[in-house]
Order: sequence, then structure tokens, then C-alpha cells
Amino acid sequence: MSAPKSSLPSTSVSTDRVKSSDLPVAWIMMLGLIIAVGPLSIDMYLPALPSMADDFGVSTAFIANSVPAYFVGLVIGQLFYGPLSDRVGRVKPLYIGMTLYVIASIVCATTNNEYVLFVGRTMQALGACVGSVVTRAAIRDRLTAKQTAKAFSIMILVMGLAPILAPSLGALFLRFFDWHSIFWFLAAFGMLNLLLTKLFFFETLTEENRKVRPVKEVLSQYIDLLKDPKFNYPAVGGGLLMGSMFVYISSASELIMDTYGVSATHFGWLFGMNAAGFVGLSQLNQWLTSRFRILSILRFGTMMQVTSSGMLFFVGIFLGSDVWLPVVLACIFFCISGLGLTQPNAAAIALAFQKHRAGMASALQGSLMFSVGIFGGLLLNLFPVNPVLKVGMAMFVLMSLGSFLIWQIDRNLNLDDAE
Repeated sequence: MSAPKSSLPSTSVSTDRVKSSDLPVAWIMMLGLIIAVGPLSIDMYLPALPSMADDFGVSTAFIANSVPAYFVGLVIGQLFYGPLSDRVGRVKPLYIGMTLYVIASIVCATTNNEYVLFVGRTMQALGACVGSVVTRAAIRDRLTAKQTAKAFSIMILVMGLAPILAPSLGALFLRFFDWHSIFWFLAAFGMLNLLLTKLFFFETLTEENRKVRPVKEVLSQYIDLLKDPKFNYPAVGGGLLMGSMFVYISSASELIMDTYGVSATHFGWLFGMNAAGFVGLSQLNQWLTSRFRILSILRFGTMMQVTSSGMLFFVGIFLGSDVWLPVVLACIFFCISGLGLTQPNAAAIALAFQKHRAGMASALQGSLMFSVGIFGGLLLNLFPVNPVLKVGMAMFVLMSLGSFLIWQIDRNLNLDDAE
């Protein structure tokens, strides 16, 4: 009995951008599962930070530095995989990155030294980031700008389950095992990604569209991208908006568990609520992009984020850690949920005009996000103020700057002109 035609695509190279009615939903959802390794790796071990700190004999704030250590790997790795995927195609880098990820996860699972953990986390990120670079570029290879925005929303539906479930799953592991088990699970998930790549990920970049650039030209290409207003405003602006979420991730355990005394189990539910809001609005974005201009939706989302982060900043100034926890959670919820309207659309605009350097554009866009996360993490440590004010101030500054750049995008930019 033959398989239905609408299942996952064959392994032949696809060179044509598909029509809206042919949007390859199953393929896009599979890409979302591959990219989910990133949020799983970031979020699943957050409930374990206090117990890890106890094992290593350090503070929770110190062991939380393993989060920005992960971001360092993401920044460096994406800048490497971008030009590599434009040179050799999308499939080979996935094998390289996922293999490195599995090895690094095993290192993290077997260590009892905090500095080895930091190195292992950086290695993990160097492997995991290949998924986000290659999947975004593959979608750009195959779809139009409007379809790309919808595709990113579908991917968020799949990968968005990771931050919703990951903290609760991590807390569940802690009930029966120690924190090392979390990293063994991540190693197994990396193996699953290798299997998905082998079975279902087909090459989307044809030989004639590959760019074999000398290594010395790579830096100049990245500089050219940053000079391109069709790329730099949405990419840098979107990176600042998304980077503010990584500020929250870096501080969430200290803010919610240490400051307010929330248990690991309840922390998982609270953390998952924000991710659910992100996923929910990203799905609403699919409907909105069929009825409104992508840029208009993007600008509305930025206003939602700036307003809510400003409220958190305000209550942090006047009430500090005495502010009622539900108020803090409500402000953070709207900050993170707004990403569902800003991230798919900012990414779609940034990649729309980058046909022959989609891999590099995808890589630079991702690196910008995590660079902001590192910078935001430094901001958290620079100011000796209460945790609520630290988080509110860092998020408000980053979201305000991101919003300013988004509003610099040419309002007459026509995405239908993209090749």
C-alpha cells in the first residue's frame, strides 16, 4: 500500500519556492523538532540550578553563569555554520553540529566540576546552534517572504513546546534522579535529531546556488549584511527584542525561586506559562499575516513588549522585591508573549532579500540575539539592585532599543519584491 503524498517530502533537492496552498507543514514541523534542541538545552536544567549549586559548593547566581556560557557558544557557532551551509549545503552541517552536541551533553552529564560544566555548556551550544541556522536558511531557500513568516510561526508551535514542558520535565527528573540525568536526556534528544536528519531532512540548496567564498571574504560579507538596511534594522531590532528573553532566562531561577521561594515544580509551571503565551501569539500571527502587513504586526508587537517591560521597570523602582509576585509574572508574561508577534515577522523581513547568502543572514541574525543575551546577562550583574528592578531595567532597555530600530524599517518596503 503506497504512502500518501502529503507526508514528509522526498530526499530530492527542492529548487522552487512553493505556492501558499502547498505549504509543507509536515516538513516545517519536523524542522521545529530539530530546532527544539536549543530551548530544551536552555530551559530544562533551570529548576536544577539550586541543587547543582549545592553539589558544586557555589551560589545559584554563580552556577547560573552556565546560561551565558551557553550563549557564547551560540554566538560563535552560528557565525561558523552560516557560511559553511552556504558553501556545502544544509545537510552536512547538521550532522557535524548534532554530533558535537551529543558529545558535549555527555561531558555535562558526567562532570562534577563547575568549570568543566561551563566548557561543556559552551560546546553544547556550538553543536545545538546548527539547527536554528540551517532550518531558517532551508525555509528561506524554499518559501516566499509571507510563507516564511507563516512557516516560522508553525515552527514555534513545535519548538515552543520545549520551553513550556522543559522546566516541568526537568523538575520531574529531579524527583527521581539527580541533575546529571537531565543532560543524559539531552544527549538522547541529540541522537533523535541525527536520526530525523538522516530520514527526513532533504537538501534545499542546489549546487548552482552555493557560494564558495574564500575564508577572508566571510568577515566582509557579514559587514556588508550589517550595512544593508533591509537586513540590519529587522535583524538587530529583532535580536534586541529576543535577547531580552534570554535576560529573563538567565535570571529566572534567582528571581522566582530564590527571591519568592517558589518550588522547582511550580517554577516549571510559571516558566511554561510564558512560553505558552509566546506560542499562542505566534499561531495568531499566522492568521494576522494573511490580513495585515507583516511590518504593521511587527510594530504592534514591539509596542506590547516595550509597554510591559516598562511596567516591570516601574514597579521594580518603587516596590522592589516587595512587589506582589503575580504583578511581576504578568509583566513578564506580556514581554515574552509579544515575541510571538515580533520574532517570526522580524526574521521574515530580515531574510527576505538575502537569497544568495541566506545561511550567513540566518547565522548573523541568530548570533545577534544571543550576543544581546550575553550583554543583558552582564547588565544583570553590574547593578547591585533588587532582582525585580535588575530584570525590569535590563528588559526595558533592550526592548526600547529594539523597538526604535524596528520603527526605522522603511514603511514602504514591499516584501513581494524579494526574489
